[in-house]
Amino acid sequence: MSPPVLRLTLAFDYLLSNFGRFSLMPVIAVLLASQSDGPDWIITGVGLFGHMLSSGLSSLLVTRWLPRFTYRATLPASMVFAAAGFGLLPYSGNPVVVLVLLFVAGFGISVHAVLARVLIAEMIESETGRNTIYSIQQIATNAAASLGPFIAAALYVSGDSRPLLAFVGGAYLLAAVALLVGLPRGQYPPEAVRERSEGFFARLKVLRDRQCREAMVLTATGAFAYAQFYSAFALLVAFAVDSAVLRGSLLAGPPIAIVLLQVFVTAASNRVLRAGWQPLAILTAAVLLFGVAMVLLGVGLPFLVGTVIAMAVFVVAEMLFTPTVSIAFNRISSVPRLVSSNLQGVAWTTGEAVGSLFGGSLFLLCWDRGAGNVYWLVLAALTVAGAAPFVRRAVVERTVS
Repeated sequence: MSPPVLRLTLAFDYLLSNFGRFSLMPVIAVLLASQSDGPDWIITGVGLFGHMLSSGLSSLLVTRWLPRFTYRATLPASMVFAAAGFGLLPYSGNPVVVLVLLFVAGFGISVHAVLARVLIAEMIESETGRNTIYSIQQIATNAAASLGPFIAAALYVSGDSRPLLAFVGGAYLLAAVALLVGLPRGQYPPEAVRERSEGFFARLKVLRDRQCREAMVLTATGAFAYAQFYSAFALLVAFAVDSAVLRGSLLAGPPIAIVLLQVFVTAASNRVLRAGWQPLAILTAAVLLFGVAMVLLGVGLPFLVGTVIAMAVFVVAEMLFTPTVSIAFNRISSVPRLVSSNLQGVAWTTGEAVGSLFGGSLFLLCWDRGAGNVYWLVLAALTVAGAAPFVRRAVVERTVS
C-alpha cells in the first residue's frame, strides 16, 4: 500500500469518524447530566471517565488476538462498534445501560486508534513522514471538530438526543465504508508483532526504560490538560454564555485555527526533529503551554478576553503535542510497535480519563461554590508539575535519530 493511498484513506477515515465524535463531545457532559435522576456531577464525571477510559484502554482486552485479523477486517469493524454504542445511547435512561453503551463505543474507538498507529508505523519508514501523516490526521480531526459544535447545536434540541446520535452513528458507519474501500485485502500486522503480543503485565516491564517513562508521563499530563476542553471548558462556556452562536464559536475556534495553522507548526516541528532535538523537548514545551492556558482562565481576566487568549495558547500547545506523542512512542525500540502503540493508548487514556473526571465533577463542584477560578489555577499547577522534571534535559540534551 503506497503512502499517498494510506494518507488519503486515513484522512477520510479520521474526518468522518471525528464528525461523529466531535459533534457529540461539545454536549456529552450536558447529555450525561440529563440521562439520569442522580446528582449531575456524579453522572457526568463517572460517565466521561468511563468513556475516556474505554476509548483508550479497552483494546488491551483483545490485543493478543488483533494480529490474527487483517487491517481491512478489524479497522472497519471497530467503527461499527462505535456506531452501535453511540447510536443506541438515546434509547435507555438506565445509568448502567448508558455506561455499557459508552464502553462499547469506546472499545471501537480504542481498537481503531491502536491499529491505525501500528499501520502508520509499519508502512511509513521515515520519522518526518510519520509526523506528516499524523499531522494530516490532526487537520482532518480538527476540520470535523470545527463544525461539531454547530452540528450539536442544530441537532440536540430540547433534550432530545436522538437526531444528534443518529448523525453520530451514521458518521462512524461512513468511516467504516471508507476503510473498506481504501485498505488492501490480506494485509496483516507483521509476523514479528504477531509473535510478540505480550500480556499486560509483561508490557509494564518496559517502564524500566527511561525513554518510555518520559513519554508516558508527558503524554498522560498533556492528555489530562487536553481533556479540559470538552469537559470543564465546555461546561464553563455553557454556563457563562447565553448566545448559542457565541458558544459554538468558542468551541469551534480552536479546531478551525488548527486546520489553518497545523501545516506550519508541523513544518517547524520537523525542522526541530531534523536538527537533532528529541520529541521530549517538544512535548515538554507543549505541556507547559497547556499550563499557561489554564493560568489565563484562572487569573480573573474579563471572560471573553481571557477565554480567547487562553484558547490561542491552548491551540499552539495542541498542535505541538498531538503529532509529537506518536513520534515519541515510535522511538521506543525496546518493544514491538503494537506494544508501544498500546502503551501510548494507556498513557493518553489515563490522562484524558482523569482529566475528564476532574472536568466533569470537580469543576461542577467548584463552580457551584463560586470557585471556578480556583479550579483552573489548581489544574495549571498540576500540569506544570507534570512537565517540570523534564525541562532541564529537554533544553540541554539533543539526540540524532
